[in-house]
Amino acid sequence: MNPKKVIFTLLAISCLSFTCVIFLNNAASFNKYAPKLLKFEGEGYGIHKPIWGDKMFSKEEALYIHKHYYWNRYLGNRFADQTVAEVFIDHLINAGEGKDKRNIKAFEKIIGAEQDGVLSVADVELANSFEKTEDIVNPYVDYRLRYYRTRKDASKNKGWFKRAKSFYIEKAPEPQEQENIIEDYIILPTAK
Repeated sequence: MNPKKVIFTLLAISCLSFTCVIFLNNAASFNKYAPKLLKFEGEGYGIHKPIWGDKMFSKEEALYIHKHYYWNRYLGNRFADQTVAEVFIDHLINAGEGKDKRNIKAFEKIIGAEQDGVLSVADVELANSFEKTEDIVNPYVDYRLRYYRTRKDASKNKGWFKRAKSFYIEKAPEPQEQENIIEDYIILPTAK
């Protein structure tokens, strides 16, 4: 066996592994979201029986449904930012796509994509291009709150509002010019 080929192969595998680790660690992850989701959903794990079948679901079954039918379907792992993925997909888990897919269209409108109600890889890439996460998250939280207010049973479900508000990101203050601090402490002599 040629030692140069072995070294080259090991080096290539190492670089590929390093690149994968960097990419995976920087992308959104269902495993990071799952504890928050379970806390929101509480007993029953958020599985709506008329849709998924009239049985008691285990935590593992519920997480499988949430991951494969929501997180993966709506490209969760392709989002660069965890909070952007969560605020969007959490609403779809909580409220569905909405009539005429309006919950997806609202997200597309916020990111400036074509509002066709089909989240595409291009839409996710557009969301990933935003410099400030809060420019997506906070408007979508505002949308969620408006959406919930239109529901006839909103007064019975205050948890919807609390859940949505939990995603708000406090905006960082804009940097301000520093004043000349020394100038504030120097007392200049006055002319006679």
